[in-house]
Amino acid sequence: MKIYYKEFGNPNGKLVLFIHGGFTTCESYTKQYGMLEEYRCVFVDLPKHGKSQYDKRYHFSFEKAADELIELIRYLSPEEKVIIVSHSYGGLTAKLIMTKIPEKIEKAVIGSTNIQKTLLFRIYTSKLGCFYLWIQNRKRYKKDNISLQLVCDTQKDAWRQFQLADIEKFENLPCLLLVAEYDIKTIKESMYMWKRSLPNSQFHVVENVGHNYFFDAAEQVNSIVKAFIAVGQEVQT
Repeated sequence: MKIYYKEFGNPNGKLVLFIHGGFTTCESYTKQYGMLEEYRCVFVDLPKHGKSQYDKRYHFSFEKAADELIELIRYLSPEEKVIIVSHSYGGLTAKLIMTKIPEKIEKAVIGSTNIQKTLLFRIYTSKLGCFYLWIQNRKRYKKDNISLQLVCDTQKDAWRQFQLADIEKFENLPCLLLVAEYDIKTIKESMYMWKRSLPNSQFHVVENVGHNYFFDAAEQVNSIVKAFIAVGQEVQT
């Protein structure tokens, strides 16, 4: 297993797995590192992201990422169910995990995950669109550990994953659905599609912020997520 991860909180607590979005790392959750002291919080770098570096022959896909994380879940929590927290493209990985092993997931947070095949996202899957995203990512994070190949692989596979296929396998799972007040229209519409498909879900709009609310509105988001996770939980010491 080559997945890099950081752990915080109670090593004997219930496992909470944090899955970051596209072209970033577990550092996108730095303001959640100490959020759940009673739980065993694991923050991963997805394959080919951050410190989870694979050789050049490895091509990223959400399916392969989900399989790697399922292996990690079974290794870290072989007996108990786990909680998933995801954001943006991380929600596509979470969706596949919940489809493959619904019996292992207790509840999940899905934040601003697109599931619509719109013209905008079609453009972003083109070679020119991928190059644009790669350049923007390098400017934003001042890092060069995200390759153009990773961006192209991710965008190509994301287009295939923009759907809610097999959602009936986890449709009764308690889910918290988050969307930013200033998310783009496609993502807002997608989150309402999630809501209609998951009758046992809670829905929250994170106010006065854009897509990166786990960092930019951490106090507001942490309060919402903590309240959702705490429902029905027995704290382990």
